[in-house]
Amino acid sequence: MSIYLNQYQHVAVETAEYQDKMYPIVSLIVEAAELADLYVKPYLRGDDEGRGPPREDVISEAGDVLWNLAVLLHQEGISLSDVAEANMKKLKRRQENGTIQGSGNR
Repeated sequence: MSIYLNQYQHVAVETAEYQDKMYPIVSLIVEAAELADLYVKPYLRGDDEGRGPPREDVISEAGDVLWNLAVLLHQEGISLSDVAEANMKKLKRRQENGTIQGSGNR
């Protein structure tokens, strides 16, 4: 897994063409909102009926989120695989502590 994540991050960084270091931060916020919007708008309209948004739309928006995250982390000298591994350890620790549902911060 880590090899693939790091390969993806390398390619993402190679495609990053922007002048402002804040770009991936601002874009990450926008893209995450667009991904959430795929679920929220139908829910608020009352017409989600448990179907969820079209798969290709979710993949597209999630890809934009992933790209921005990969580039932002690279700017900070952090690999996607380091984040994934740390997150898995944190989730396992929370599960063991019975705090998996967000009631714990460690």
